[in-house]
Amino acid sequence: MKVNLIMVMAAELCGRKDLSEYLTGKSAENLGEAERDTESLLRCYNLTENEIALDYLPLRKTETLVSDGKILYTAFEKSPLEIESVRKSDGSKLPFRIAEDGVCTQAGEVSVTYTYRPSVKAREDEAELDRKGDARLMALGTACEFSLMNGMFDAASLLDKRYRDALACACRDRSGRMKMRSWI
Repeated sequence: MKVNLIMVMAAELCGRKDLSEYLTGKSAENLGEAERDTESLLRCYNLTENEIALDYLPLRKTETLVSDGKILYTAFEKSPLEIESVRKSDGSKLPFRIAEDGVCTQAGEVSVTYTYRPSVKAREDEAELDRKGDARLMALGTACEFSLMNGMFDAASLLDKRYRDALACACRDRSGRMKMRSWI
């Protein structure tokens, strides 16, 4: 799903029909304000995607690479955050050690599973969190952040509850990790 569609959903959740219409290609009364709000909403989208991927539902990738005893981090398609496993071509696990500049493991062809940080998106990019229900989750988180940034605290409070509930469901469904709530 395109980031722009998630931004449209987020604008509607905030009650910003004018911004939603601008994002779908209609003209705005105040073009400067609409462009500022669009940039702010995109920033909120990137913050939300980063929060979800780093704290709750990690983005995983498995790559088959050739090792000479060490696989440099630059050899990976995405920059790894955490190496989860290294396996032989037959699927058996291999021991590995994390080094400053790469992953030390047995020489040969190996499959490495790792988590990575989502890239910063533009409106026309595809969302990296793309499972069923992720668009709604992303829209709720983006709308909540946008409401907070724009001083709409009542809306932000309601959106935060809906976002946290959707996040808890997504974590439960995909065995993600949900941080414990704490009393302040």
